[in-house]
Order: sequence, then C-alpha cells, then structure tokens
Amino acid sequence: MDYTIQDNFEFTTLKEIIIQLLQNTGYLVDLNTTGIATGFDKVDAITRGFQSDELCVIASKPGNGKTAFLLSLLFNIASKSGKTVGVFSPERSATKMFYRMIESETRQSVKKIMTHDLKDSEKEQINAILYGLSKAEIFVDDSTILRKDDFYKRCKQLRNKYGADIIFVDGFELFSCGNITDVEPNLDERKTMLQDIKDMAHELEIPFVVFSHLTNSNKMQDAENTLTMTSCVDDYITQIADTVCLVHRHMTGDKADFVIIKHQNIQQPEQISLKFIEAIDKFVDL
Repeated sequence: MDYTIQDNFEFTTLKEIIIQLLQNTGYLVDLNTTGIATGFDKVDAITRGFQSDELCVIASKPGNGKTAFLLSLLFNIASKSGKTVGVFSPERSATKMFYRMIESETRQSVKKIMTHDLKDSEKEQINAILYGLSKAEIFVDDSTILRKDDFYKRCKQLRNKYGADIIFVDGFELFSCGNITDVEPNLDERKTMLQDIKDMAHELEIPFVVFSHLTNSNKMQDAENTLTMTSCVDDYITQIADTVCLVHRHMTGDKADFVIIKHQNIQQPEQISLKFIEAIDKFVDL
C-alpha cells in the first residue's frame, strides 16, 4: 500500500464552513477583518475594521452620545480584542472616562463599588469584570493645554514605547495649530490640524480615529433623518479623511444609527442600525 503524502494538501477549516454558512444565510458578519475590528459586526463587514495609516473621522451632534460611542469602541478594541489604544481627551479627565467605562460594564456606580455596598454575589461578578478591564491597554492623555509639537511627540511615544495599535482623538474642535485650548480654532486651523493627524497616521502606520462635533446647526435643524444629517459634516473633513462616519442616537427609544459616509468600499452612504442601552450608556449591535 502506498502511503506517500501529497505536498500542499489543503485541509478544510471550521472558519471556511462558517463563512459559507453566513454567506448562504445572508448575514453580514465578516470573519476576514483586515484591520482593527470596531466590534460592531455590520460596520466591520463593510469597512473590514480600522486600517493601518487610515484617518477616520466620526461626527455627531453635541450631547448625542459621542463619549458613549467612544467608550464602546475602546472596550471592544482594548478589552475584547486585546489591542493597545491611545486616547487624547482634552474634554474629559482620564479618571472620569475610566469611571464611566467601569460603570457601563459593571452596571454599578463607582461610588457603590467603593463603599462596598454590594451583595457577595455582586462582588464576585464585579471583581471578575474589573480584573478583565484591568488588563486592557488604554493610555489616556487628558491634557487641556497641549502644544502641537508635544502632541506629535506623545503620539510617537504611544506608538514606539507603548506599542499603540490605534490612537483616538476626542473633542477635535478643541485642537488648534498652536495649542489644545477651550477656544474653538478657526476653519484654516482645523484643516491644518486634521491634515497633520492624517500625516501622523501615515508616518506611524496605525489608524487615527478623530471624533468631531457637527457644527452646522442650521443644516441640522432642517435634516429630516440621519442620512440627510450627513450634509452637516464639514466639506474639509470629507476631503481630508480616508473614512468619514456619523453616529446619531435617537432621543426616544433605544435605536441609534451609524452612517458610513465615505469609505473606499462604498459608492454611497451606508446606514447601519445599532442599539443604545441607556441604562449602561453603551452602544451594541442591534
């Protein structure tokens, strides 16, 4: 009997079978994400995750869940996927940001956790959650005043010293060419800063995700739905950024919309429905 083993024999994998199954059932779950997964299945199916040296801008109305969406992304990327994340947050202190994440995941207030006002069963569950969160590699710079040169140096430090896989910039409107301040920069300064961030993404070869407030209040008032609200995004953003998205939380109910306005994989805006769980201040797949 000939027991000669063929070269380059191809084995069938479970992943291949699951992909075939999902394709046949019409699900949009994509197991071939090439970048850093957002943790939202339908978003990743279209974008394949945040790509290396990509600049992505996520816009939203003021007070419409921007921070909650940022924290949801941070949890998905750092805690669930084990990636190292850098965050610049001139709007909110690192402590406040982490407290909100802890409260979202434990479903208990930090005050209640600190005063030990918990049942034994709750303590065990919360200890397990906190232990899991403690392993997440998230580095936050919450400087309210930061020179452009310092911002550049700290981005390089996040990448080279701490191994950041992705960097988030919250409150982009607080950035100007010279400093990060509480005074909104003019249009030319915002253009320059956004282009600088895009250049850093190319240099450091990691994705940068910038959160921006929609500033055109007149257009927002006229917008009939989330898709028409995309016209409120400033033109310079769609010109400079590789990917442009809009997140919008409905004020009634638990529905939220995520619109991919610009991306190399789409020809026209793609709207994806998400769920916002107000009790834990978190966005999840619908």
